[in-house]
Amino acid sequence: MKGIYCLISAAIALTLASCDENARLAKEIHGTWAGTPENVTDNSAITATLIETYSFTDAAGTLSKGAYGGDISITGMISCSTQILGDSTLVEPMTLTASAVSTINGTWTVIDDDEIALVLNPETLVVNMDPEAVTVANNVVTNNDNPSIEKLKSGMVTTLRDGIKHTLSMRYASIRQLDDIKIKGPLMKFEIGKNDYVFTKQDESK
Repeated sequence: MKGIYCLISAAIALTLASCDENARLAKEIHGTWAGTPENVTDNSAITATLIETYSFTDAAGTLSKGAYGGDISITGMISCSTQILGDSTLVEPMTLTASAVSTINGTWTVIDDDEIALVLNPETLVVNMDPEAVTVANNVVTNNDNPSIEKLKSGMVTTLRDGIKHTLSMRYASIRQLDDIKIKGPLMKFEIGKNDYVFTKQDESK
């Protein structure tokens, strides 16, 4: 009987220790973290550089007994480009470059002392692109006021934005968990699948 009590006591101690570690991770990850530039593509014509910012909130709340979590918002700063063909008056292919900002929201839950589950809502994914900030260049025509260029640009902005949104929707559909999280000072390292990431804590006093 004494042995049973010892086993129960040990189990309770381990459970309490696990809860403490989960609470520690929830507390440490609370805030805003910025990643490093990453190349993304639609495997077709669009290439882009993405810098993401993860904002974890409501770390002190509990989603269920013994589970820590809250809301997450992921913001992406995007620089992208694609090559398009001109019309009969523009023989040379043109390169269209643009900047965009994306956002997607969801929830996060601590599932272990170094793992967090993410549930991102695809319906909240938004990609904003300023048409005025889009530039077009080729080897022959450098005048963006050319009517032919302006005609092509207006349609390609929509195509480029939709392409980026599709690429990001596929990306975020595959992100369900942050593994092997290590936080030391302002740096956070973690894995998504087989990819390693390093994020830096942002100064929220600014």
